[in-house]
Amino acid sequence: MFKDVDLDATSTVLGDEEGGVEPGTASQHPPSSRSGQAPIQSAQPARHASRRITMRGKTSYHFSVKRPRRNVVKRSIATLPRLENIEEEKETLLGIDMTQKRDSGHHPLRAPRVALALFLLVCSAGGYRRFDEYWTSRNAAAETVAKIQAGDITQSFEGSDDGDHRETLMLTAYGYDNFTEAAHNIEDAPTILFDETVVAPEELSHLVNVFREQYNPTQNKLFLWHIPRSGTTTIKRIASYCMGLTLASEAGKSEVSRGPSQELQIVEGLDGMHFASVDLSNPEGIELAKVLNVGQSERVDLVSSPYLWDSAGLFDEVHKGYMVAMFRHPIERAVSLYYSMRKKTQYEKQVGSLTSIEQYAKSSLVENNWMTRFLSNTLSGELTPQHEAIAKEVLRTKCLVGLLREKTETMRRLEVLFNLKAKESSKRREECQEKLLYWDWPGKNRHEPVTGGEAWDILYKHNTFDLRLYEYAEQLFEAQGKLFQNTPSAW
Repeated sequence: MFKDVDLDATSTVLGDEEGGVEPGTASQHPPSSRSGQAPIQSAQPARHASRRITMRGKTSYHFSVKRPRRNVVKRSIATLPRLENIEEEKETLLGIDMTQKRDSGHHPLRAPRVALALFLLVCSAGGYRRFDEYWTSRNAAAETVAKIQAGDITQSFEGSDDGDHRETLMLTAYGYDNFTEAAHNIEDAPTILFDETVVAPEELSHLVNVFREQYNPTQNKLFLWHIPRSGTTTIKRIASYCMGLTLASEAGKSEVSRGPSQELQIVEGLDGMHFASVDLSNPEGIELAKVLNVGQSERVDLVSSPYLWDSAGLFDEVHKGYMVAMFRHPIERAVSLYYSMRKKTQYEKQVGSLTSIEQYAKSSLVENNWMTRFLSNTLSGELTPQHEAIAKEVLRTKCLVGLLREKTETMRRLEVLFNLKAKESSKRREECQEKLLYWDWPGKNRHEPVTGGEAWDILYKHNTFDLRLYEYAEQLFEAQGKLFQNTPSAW
């Protein structure tokens, strides 16, 4: 029924057009009994059909593979066109001559390349401009230092150089905020606000520039700016009680209450302190002191008041005031003020109901940037960066800074000034000073410090300007220390 097929005869093998095997289809012929022979496959196999084949008297069955799909174009890898030929075929099919398009400047990568080039050009230009500004500022600083050393700008005190400080809050005259370089000449680094140099107000011109003018005890009058709860009361007591200096401050309030006087009187207190018959704790009392020529009187050694701008009018061009101030951290000062008021009967109505520092911080009694306001003469209203800049410039040029946290070093510096007018013996001064300064501090009140929490946050918001100003005062304190390296000969 079936015709025998000789294995040696040529058989028709199904495959692709080039003789390859369709990928994914493997031959399912059983292995030939003769090595090196290809398996036999029907020329037209039916789907899932079998065909009986008689080989040399033996009957075997051959199972055909699944018939391949028709209308599928098959190409071997060898017949695939090269990559560049594919692009050419695409161009030919689309009818586009890309050679002409490239020549016409419409290459698809040209726009991003141009944008990248422009971006790099802008970045390089900005970097060059920044470098040029830095280099110009550096050269300007070098020229300024050279002028200072040559004496063209100002004469510093003999044997004194300026210490390091951290001028980070405002730009200085050097034009950059690199405080490590600007710190070396703080006295010649005026405050800059909106590219304009801030100068000390003309109303304070009768106060000595502490960096440019030496203290002259025969002409200058010591002026102690009174910042509440900062140690100023102790300094005044040391100057008056321990060193015998005559004081014009609020101490003469009792004398003024008896009636206005037509001439200045010096009163001796029960504790041996000497004070003038004036009250400088208010503007009205300062006006009376102007009439009595307190600033020019040789009988007064030390003037003290919280009203800086009003008190500056006590002095003139010949008898200038030499300003000194004690500074304390604003939040510590605010806390100390609250507990101090709690102990005084005259403030019982105001703070009697405020049983905690949190309540005081939320009340209308809490101070708001006290130092900045009095230095810029803005006792009410909103503060601006301009007020802060004025306050800093006044401190820089007009104030010898003392710090409560550095009271030993502060007192060492102030002794240089006080000793020039001291009337008591040195031994008594030392004993008295040590007593008041270290273990019998006047007005001391013990309380728990406020280091965080709600009260701290509220007080911080009320003293943002003062906190920055206090940091600047710390920098000035470090810088002014070089003025006292060779004391007392430097004075």
